[in-house]
Amino acid sequence: MGLFAILNDLHKGRDTGPAWLWVIDASAALMTLVSLTGLLLIFFLQKKRLSGLVAASAGAFLCCLAYLAWVP
Repeated sequence: MGLFAILNDLHKGRDTGPAWLWVIDASAALMTLVSLTGLLLIFFLQKKRLSGLVAASAGAFLCCLAYLAWVP
């Protein structure tokens, strides 16, 4: 079993206990909270608002392209 397979199993929570599933869910919630607060803060920074929204839009677009290209 290669390193990629091991990391994939950990990422998906395969063959792990309930504690690891809580870690996965908590880290997803934390990353979502950090992303949303960062997006909210962009609206309060008038000088950086346009460039921040352009960067966020470009990142979302690239994520959608990557999803369409590599997820069956």
